[in-house]
Amino acid sequence: MKSSNIKLRYGHGEIELTLRNVNVVAILKPLYKKPKYSVKELVHKALGNPIGVSIEDLVAKVKDVREARTVILSDDISRPTPSWAIIPPILNELNKLGVKDDQIEVIIALGTHRGMTREELRAKLGDEVLDRVSVVNHNAWDKENLVYVGKTGSGIPIWLNKAYHNADIKIGVGNIVPHPAAGWSGGSKIVMPGVCGVETIGMVHFHSALYPIEKVFGIRDNPIRREFDEIALKSGLGMIVNTIQNELKEVVDIVAGDVIEAHRHGVKIAEEIYRPKTPLADLAIVSAYPYDIDYWQASKGYLSAYLALRRGGAAVLIAKLPEGISPIPQHRDTLLSLSNLTPNEIRRSVQEGDVEDIVAASVAMTLARAREKIRMYIITDRLSDKECSKLGLVKVRDINEVVTDIRSKLGREPKTVIIKDSSIAPYPLS
Repeated sequence: MKSSNIKLRYGHGEIELTLRNVNVVAILKPLYKKPKYSVKELVHKALGNPIGVSIEDLVAKVKDVREARTVILSDDISRPTPSWAIIPPILNELNKLGVKDDQIEVIIALGTHRGMTREELRAKLGDEVLDRVSVVNHNAWDKENLVYVGKTGSGIPIWLNKAYHNADIKIGVGNIVPHPAAGWSGGSKIVMPGVCGVETIGMVHFHSALYPIEKVFGIRDNPIRREFDEIALKSGLGMIVNTIQNELKEVVDIVAGDVIEAHRHGVKIAEEIYRPKTPLADLAIVSAYPYDIDYWQASKGYLSAYLALRRGGAAVLIAKLPEGISPIPQHRDTLLSLSNLTPNEIRRSVQEGDVEDIVAASVAMTLARAREKIRMYIITDRLSDKECSKLGLVKVRDINEVVTDIRSKLGREPKTVIIKDSSIAPYPLS
């Protein structure tokens, strides 16, 4: 294919690109798997057939159900988990076992994301949840509402949300997709970074950034995942309820039960959807969708491209970024100050105590690792040329500027992959 028009998601709309002199070898996106059941049916099937641990098991461990405090963790508005459909059946199951709504709190497991507004909470959780139980945003920087519970085996201090830590019954709700820092989202990730303190979040992410991207991203059992799992288990997370979605973000399956085993089972299902095989390419054109709210999250698209590109290849990220680099000021400032450095320079700055925001330093270091293999371009209305330069990116307005440059270096049409959804972790064919 020498010339092609492609449409990619760009914010709530689309952007159309005309590609000239390219050889499109793959169009990558999550597999479309048709749902066989409604979300309501899937939730009831999962709760009725849990893997290893049930809600009844959690309640049975409590000395006095009438005094038991329950926390349900939910991911935030930047994730497509339909918490509005999942949490009410959990509440109903708890009610049947004697736990009343006024004993239950939902905590939005933000990690270091910004707090959700009331309107966003309503969209994420639905009126029923907001009307029935208390709902609060986690704050990773609020030391007064954190509690220290010890260290991981590798020495990382564990700071947890105090209300979560003090609960008797703890259930995590999330979604399973590839994740560059943990291998896969879902499972224990609802606790770390979800309801951990910023010190814990920073050190775990920094530890992750020390590993090659391809050894973590899309791999369920990796050294970093063991840190996530250890923290969740030490925190007392009793069980998880995780969705698996298709390319349209329709729920095709739900797993519930043991924090480790239910998640492993869910990842096996999700791998078919989110790890498409691809030949290695010279150029990847990537929509940041569905993580395109800010650059902090959209940069994951470069890591999806990283797996699909040969060394020396180029990735062009298409990203609307309505909230800019990040709505968290320290994340924004740290990315702007570190992103042009090498991985070793960033590591040295962190180890010498020159960086306060270790979480952002970890993101910068992972992207710096990617830049050692690939070149990074961006098409966006939101960021200035100067901001892009500080982030280690080249801002372009016409995709064919990049195509022409690559073609002149290769002496042929670049082999090109189109990544229509950056949820994926492509599986490269050698």
